Amino acid sequence: MKTGGIALLLVLVALALAVPLLAEQAEAGRDLDQDEARQLMLDGRIRPLSELMARHPVRLEGHLLDVELELEDGLLVYEIEVLGADGVVREFYLDAATGQVVKEEIED
Repeated sequence: MKTGGIALLLVLVALALAVPLLAEQAEAGRDLDQDEARQLMLDGRIRPLSELMARHPVRLEGHLLDVELELEDGLLVYEIEVLGADGVVREFYLDAATGQVVKEEIED
């Protein structure tokens, strides 16, 4: 095989290895729009946000600042940002299918 052929083969192998990694990174932290969210709910893949928030009344008590449906590491999660009575902004990540809290953070 000539040098040009080997170089082309190496480039093709590198691309074949890189494409799946790039696809995973593109999906990480991707916000879903309202049409996608509605279809996921109709398909039974996620629960309505109001239902899941009702399961955590104390944790989510306060002023609701923001909610997003995201794909995080292959898991559909609701990212919920709440300003508590103590003045602290907290972010909660709820599994959109089960309502389980998967992560909780305090905003700076």
